[in-house]
Parts: sequence; C-alpha cells; structure tokens
Amino acid sequence: MLESRKVKSYPYPAEMDPYLVYFSEESEKIMFGLIVLLITLTLITHSCCDPSTANVYVDEQQEQCSQQSNDDTSCTDGDGKIFDQLTSSNLHSEKMADANERSFIMIKPDGVQRGLVGDILRRFEQRGYKLVALKMIQAPRALLESHYEEHKGKKFYEPLLSYIGSGPVVAMVWEGLNVITVGRKMLGATDPAKSEPGTIRGDYAIVTGRNIVHGSDSDKAAKREIDLWFRPDEIANWPHTAERWIYE
Repeated sequence: MLESRKVKSYPYPAEMDPYLVYFSEESEKIMFGLIVLLITLTLITHSCCDPSTANVYVDEQQEQCSQQSNDDTSCTDGDGKIFDQLTSSNLHSEKMADANERSFIMIKPDGVQRGLVGDILRRFEQRGYKLVALKMIQAPRALLESHYEEHKGKKFYEPLLSYIGSGPVVAMVWEGLNVITVGRKMLGATDPAKSEPGTIRGDYAIVTGRNIVHGSDSDKAAKREIDLWFRPDEIANWPHTAERWIYE
C-alpha cells in the first residue's frame, strides 16, 4: 500500500475577500506593521505635509522598539524586528506606485473580425497586467480624426481612417509596471514583416495596413488617447488580488 502523504494547503488569493479577511494570532504583529505603514503613507499623500516628516512616527517607534529588552516580542515577529518588515513593505509600496502606469490598447477591425480579441486579452492578463477599462465601439470619424491627428496630411491618413472606421474596435486601458514599453514589445513592430515571432503582429499579421492592434507609444500619448476614448467613470480602479505574486 502506498504511504499517504499530507499535502500542505496554501492561500489562494482569488478565494479571499479583500475586505473581509480574518487573521490568525501569529499575524497580529504583522498587521501592526501594516497599520503603521498605512499611517505613514497617509501622511505622505497629504500635500499639506512635508514628506520628510512622514517618517517621524516610524522613527520614534523604531527607537522605542530598540530600547526594549530582547525578550520583549511586542516589536518583533518570528524573524526579527517588525519594522524590518515595515521597511520592506515601504519599498514594495514605492514599486507598486510605478505599477499604476496605464496604456491605451486598441484591437483594430481586422483583429475583431478574425476572432483575436480573446487571445490578445489573454496575453496581457497572463503577462500580469490589469485591465481597467474595455468597450467595443464603432468609432465615429470625429474620434478617429482626433486620435490620428498627428498623421493628418500624410498620404495614408484617409486610408487609415477608412480602415479603422470599417468595423467595430475594442478599446482598452491596461495598467501595470512599464505597461507602455512592454505592451509595445508585445504588439511587435508596426510592419508585421519586421515583428518577431511570439508578438501579436509577428504571429497574426502580414501587412502594415492590417496589423491587428494599436498601442500607446509614450506616457503623453497614453494619457491623451485614454482621455479621448474613455470618460473617467468608465475606468475601474480595483484591487488585483494576484499583484503580490506579480510584483516583489
């Protein structure tokens, strides 16, 4: 008879209600550190405060903690000072602030007609990016003229507007660390013939005039395009439970 072995369970973030999570007694000290971190970040985000003063509370607590005897565990967890965790959490928060970058991605009519919407969404989701806005729309000419205003007067301007206006498009806003730069790499070169295999255009497109997708090429362009295609109330700000497994 085969020997049975106990399989250890692990917390699956998608099963946890982000607003109603119960913590064990062992987690209380960690929660204390997170509460201190929340107070610190609140001070930093208030414009009336000098950011340099936001660490005063933490510094005072660290000093008090260091003055306590070694057998006092109120400032420690099993691995050391709770404020070591707080410092680590602070660095994590700084990285997460960079993870709020947004990019406008549009699946063009050929991508919609060829049934590639699901695969393109899958690629961005599996990379770890967060979808915060999405809609299918038959774009009016005025919107397309504003979107492509930099190309006005060029010989391909009218054919481009005719192509994008020939059918519905899927407009999206994706959020995450370096999503503009990485997103462009995921799309591939504008000319599909120069796109690497594994990119969206490298896998699915042949000619520039039917290159499947559009993506913002800079922070400035992303902001302008997002504002063109979406109202503020159409963009969702929601907590991604898997982010702790995506970012350090």
